[in-house]
Amino acid sequence: MKKEDYEQLLEEKGLKKTKVRMALARHFVNMEHAQSYNDLQAALVKEVEKSTLYRNLTSFEQAGIIHRINDHSGIAKYAFGEAPTQGNEHAHFVCECCETVYCMEGLAPLQINIPKGFRTNKVQTIIRGICADC
Repeated sequence: MKKEDYEQLLEEKGLKKTKVRMALARHFVNMEHAQSYNDLQAALVKEVEKSTLYRNLTSFEQAGIIHRINDHSGIAKYAFGEAPTQGNEHAHFVCECCETVYCMEGLAPLQINIPKGFRTNKVQTIIRGICADC
């Protein structure tokens, strides 16, 4: 992706094109797996301070640029793309060795019959196993 593409992405989502947001967008687009806050802080150490990173992660998540993954490790992970919602479902693969989380695109959504009177807010599918690198 070129700089203009990151600028257009932020513009389409209604976010200002700041240096930090450009760096964060570039980082997410170039990563093949989900990132924890610590991963992001280490990668962007020269460009962003702690509170600024949290604020921008929240802005990106609210805008649908990234989504949060709860892999039950107690540490939130973030990946590029909208959250798995109706029509945009995808599973997440969690490596049991290195704890890396990958978005699994192209999987058929689960068809779950929710009991009458129940309302679904979010569905998250976690697949656990060993990644190709381990």
